[in-house]
Amino acid sequence: MMPSHAGSVLLDPALYDGVRRPAEQATPLPNWCYTSDDFYALEVEHIFKKAWNYVGHVSQIPNTGDFFAHEITGMPILIVHGVDGAIRAFHNACRHRGAPIASGEGNCKRFTCPYHSWTYTTDGALFATPMIDEDDNLRHAELGLLPVRLERWHGFLFVTFDDAAAPLMEWLGDLPGNCAGYGPESLVCTRRVHWDVGANWKLHFENFNDSLHIPFIHGGTLNRQKVSGRKRSTHEDIQGEIITHFTEHEGSRGLIHGKTGFEPIDTLSGRYTKGTYYPCILPGTMMGWTIDCMWIFELHPTGPRSVRVVGASFFPEERTRRNDFDEIAQSYYDRMDAILPEDNAAVEMQQMGLRVPVQAASKFTHMETLCHAFDNWIVDQVLADVE
Repeated sequence: MMPSHAGSVLLDPALYDGVRRPAEQATPLPNWCYTSDDFYALEVEHIFKKAWNYVGHVSQIPNTGDFFAHEITGMPILIVHGVDGAIRAFHNACRHRGAPIASGEGNCKRFTCPYHSWTYTTDGALFATPMIDEDDNLRHAELGLLPVRLERWHGFLFVTFDDAAAPLMEWLGDLPGNCAGYGPESLVCTRRVHWDVGANWKLHFENFNDSLHIPFIHGGTLNRQKVSGRKRSTHEDIQGEIITHFTEHEGSRGLIHGKTGFEPIDTLSGRYTKGTYYPCILPGTMMGWTIDCMWIFELHPTGPRSVRVVGASFFPEERTRRNDFDEIAQSYYDRMDAILPEDNAAVEMQQMGLRVPVQAASKFTHMETLCHAFDNWIVDQVLADVE
């Protein structure tokens, strides 16, 4: 059962002794880690405010003036392609009284706050304050939008709220080198879809790294592509804030078995020509790099018991210029649209069961060692200032 007193009591390392055991002896995270408002608040403070959070791809904002609004655990930010060509991130809050200055996505020359019409340029500078003149107490130059630290790996955009965080490339570690053969610099995002799911965000991350559920949850879809030897590893000789595994199989994992797709990427070599690489960038970005495409499942928590799941599809840019691209790509989209709802239903079912007042979930198997690694990473972050 959850400790009777919240907050600091949840920071007692003894509560997580079962998680800390070796994988074959370990228990999953306690139920309250998936249901408690207080534990979620600890995650926001110790994980999402400090991590490098993936927010999108430059191909979503290809033109000057393009923008999209985003939230990281309820904290609103704005990603903008400036007229000078730079991609920037800002806190999405007017410097006057704090209202968001933009929503959704689009293109504009300036952003105008809907409350009092304070107006900002795409580089964040305060441009106009209608009915209010500048004086010694109000200087436009001092009231630009507050920036959020943004760095990129090729077209992939990441932000952190921690100005003291190490550079993004340290967070990614060996991942860029491992993915180099796929030509990540050439990829473009061709579709993004989302689902609002009634489950804790961690359940979806664990599900992605759980090879045991596939024949039961995806029996008529993903499981039709037979895998003779699946290799799952807690640590696969990789540095960085990454959890990864590799699955050997024939064909493309981006398609449901029997569908025809694009030819393999010709710059791949070694094992990457024979299966799919699944690196998960902590805290909540799950990638599938297969022989002919790449996809990302983004996890954007909206509370302790809900998450927005985004499915984003990527292809080499030159393929998107083919006359038959839309027709062929639809088969890849069909695969995502079949698989993710199955996973969504599974984690919502699990969330319901975790509401019981006892610790029923008590065992990992040898096919869930990556879930054990993830759970330990969560405890590492939340207890970083304690242990």
